[in-house]
Amino acid sequence: MSRGLDKYDYVILDIVFAYRRNNQNQLIKLAQLELAFWSRIEHDDAKDMQSAHLGERIATLYLQGYLNNKGGAGYAITKKGKEEIACLAQ
Repeated sequence: MSRGLDKYDYVILDIVFAYRRNNQNQLIKLAQLELAFWSRIEHDDAKDMQSAHLGERIATLYLQGYLNNKGGAGYAITKKGKEEIACLAQ
């Protein structure tokens, strides 16, 4: 069953998209993604409640087709993920 995306999912998509755009199309490693995610939400209540569930969110975004994992080399955003971010920006 598919669940809707929430603000933490969008944070992940935005991090992956921005990393790729700012780093000559390089893939973001899981450790880099985790660091950027926790830095972004450090003042958010979810950090204390542990409702962010980063690993589960990344896996779900991957399974739903928003992210790709390029042979274990890192994550990239898919066309579907880019479209979702574009819809949010409107």
